[in-house]
Amino acid sequence: MKKIRKSSYMNSVDIGDGRSLLFNGFSLCMDLVPKSYSEKLSKNDLSMLSPEEEDHLLKRGHLTLLSPKQELSAFRRQVRLILEKSAELDKNKTNGDLSFILTYKCNLSCSYCYQKSLSSKSRNAVMSGEFVDNFFSNHFSQLFPKVPKNFSITLFGGEPLLPANREAISRILAFTKEHPCRVLVATNTTTLPSMADLIGPENGKIQSVQVTLDGDRFMHDKNRIPVSGQPTFDATIAAIRQLIELKARVIVRVHIHQGNLESASKLVEYLEAEKLLGHPQVGLYFSPINTFTSEQNTAEGLDIFCKTFQKVAKKTNLPPSNMLYMNSFLEMQTKSILPKVRHCGMGSGKFYVVDPFGDLYHCYEEAGHKDRRIGSFSQGKLRFFRLRETYANRHLLNIPECIRCSFALFCGGGCPSEARRQKGSIFTSYCHQNKEFIAQTLKAFLVRKEVKNI
Repeated sequence: MKKIRKSSYMNSVDIGDGRSLLFNGFSLCMDLVPKSYSEKLSKNDLSMLSPEEEDHLLKRGHLTLLSPKQELSAFRRQVRLILEKSAELDKNKTNGDLSFILTYKCNLSCSYCYQKSLSSKSRNAVMSGEFVDNFFSNHFSQLFPKVPKNFSITLFGGEPLLPANREAISRILAFTKEHPCRVLVATNTTTLPSMADLIGPENGKIQSVQVTLDGDRFMHDKNRIPVSGQPTFDATIAAIRQLIELKARVIVRVHIHQGNLESASKLVEYLEAEKLLGHPQVGLYFSPINTFTSEQNTAEGLDIFCKTFQKVAKKTNLPPSNMLYMNSFLEMQTKSILPKVRHCGMGSGKFYVVDPFGDLYHCYEEAGHKDRRIGSFSQGKLRFFRLRETYANRHLLNIPECIRCSFALFCGGGCPSEARRQKGSIFTSYCHQNKEFIAQTLKAFLVRKEVKNI
């Protein structure tokens, strides 16, 4: 007779009211149980379960009759099926993302900027209007034979809204007026007043604007400074208000710093007092700077992070996570979108970054480093490099530690660029703060959606 045991892919998060949320990284099922149950289940103690409860947890996948080896094999088969389905969808390219790095030049000098190592030649390059026209006339169809149904263009830098970039932006927006798609810009907002005429809710304009706040006023003004050294926090808040007036969608990216989680908490309090948190045009997500790892925080610091995360989720009806949104989880459960077997668009054939030199990348953080190019445009032709195929093979089946991880289908293996930088290979995991973010996101999901209690 086969022995019932706890699934190797079962996870739990403390809800804080005597209950825990079980979420299974294989079946993707979620269930509320008494906290005492989850504590015993984590130790593979099933003594408290009635036959009915045991049967329910078996059906939901939290318990299993498979041995660890058999369950791992079954999980591998599931991942392989998802990869095959993903490849089929990629052929049709029903969605796609294209990013233009208009320049690597920036008018801020943030201490943690990953572009600091770029050469002066790269930093001084500016994408011309002629380059944009040539790209759309001769190269766009080589990446996307037709404009995908769900297509978006991101304007990136450096600082994309520098005045020198106006001509290139205008040519890009002319394309989007004829081929309606979402247009987003990631900007520090310092030059926003002079570029405001390019922003608005209609086709042919920039509809969404990502703005970065580096914590509260003190932290932000310490880290995000122009050459002049002048503070930028108040100007950034003023820009957010201007964007609301322009009827743009505003996405506030909040940096999370190791050992200073109070800064993010104070910022959230400030945004709430200013009636910006929860505003219908304003979204917010946390983006940990690469020194942040939830496992290395103090218990007090982690508590601050969790409370702040849940406060934002409750106020905005969306968790401040850029890796797993609530609607994504709902769609994963109904199988209308696939779980994550890759962390990001790298290697998928649906996400490309183009820079002023005509070089093609799969990642913002690798752009400008020519040894990380996946391709290049020249003389009207697109030439792909071997690295593109390498990136295409970066998925869960090829990351040994990830295929055994109970968070794998929520995470996709973590950032490949950081894995290479930190561990020397993209075929290793990069967990960073992912597990805590996933747990808190699913906890926030529970606030909105009733989960059946066993």
